[in-house]
Amino acid sequence: MSRYLAAALAVRVPAGPTTAGRPVPGGTTTAATVAAAPVPRSDLRAGAAAMAPMLLAYLPFGLLVGAAVAASDNPVAAYLATWTIYGGAAHLAVLDVLGHGSGWVAAAAVGLLVNVRLSAYATAMAPDWRSASARRRVAAGVMLTDAPWALARGHRAAGRRDYYFGAAGLLFVGWPTLVTIGVLAGQWVTALPVAGLLSAMTLGAIVVPQLRERPTAVAVGVATVTAVLTAGLPAGPALLVAGATGGAAGVLAARAGRSS
Repeated sequence: MSRYLAAALAVRVPAGPTTAGRPVPGGTTTAATVAAAPVPRSDLRAGAAAMAPMLLAYLPFGLLVGAAVAASDNPVAAYLATWTIYGGAAHLAVLDVLGHGSGWVAAAAVGLLVNVRLSAYATAMAPDWRSASARRRVAAGVMLTDAPWALARGHRAAGRRDYYFGAAGLLFVGWPTLVTIGVLAGQWVTALPVAGLLSAMTLGAIVVPQLRERPTAVAVGVATVTAVLTAGLPAGPALLVAGATGGAAGVLAARAGRSS
């Protein structure tokens, strides 16, 4: 859900028609023009190549999510959520809430708030995507998650969009594959002594290097302080409050940085 919100945040009306991501004064944009625009394959390949080793880091996490899917009350619906939620931490949180009988409204709220950090990512990406077609911006928002965003931030601006698509596209195919393997090997995965730590370890390995980005650091810092202050609350409400305050703080920090 929150990735569609992120897509909406990333969408901006272009200053004029574009060809290959560049404004064309007085020109017209058609579907044929967009389709015919040359794509720098080197940036796409570079993005995919950068993402490939990160899939190994995602492997244990994907197996854990797949095991949770297999153990859920409705494995088919839980498996389809691999694409609709498209976020391991949010997916696990939603399955946990549903497993405790809290209902789909509470589960949806938890999943949205776990993924609310994507709003800060989308805000940071917006300047690079203003001249892109609406179709490409929506696709970028649907595939938005931590690793492609982090990789693209370090790439040169001229090829950043295609680099992002290379990385995000490979993960969009690779992540469901890892979850599928986890579904098939569910009992073996849940028997691992460190199974409960895999989610935090994977997300931390991706997010921690990005703490030098001010919006990310602000979001993590505010969420951490909020989690400490709400330690006495049940896990569900505490997660909602920490996720909401951290995500909002990250978005505000990103917008403040752009306006300064």
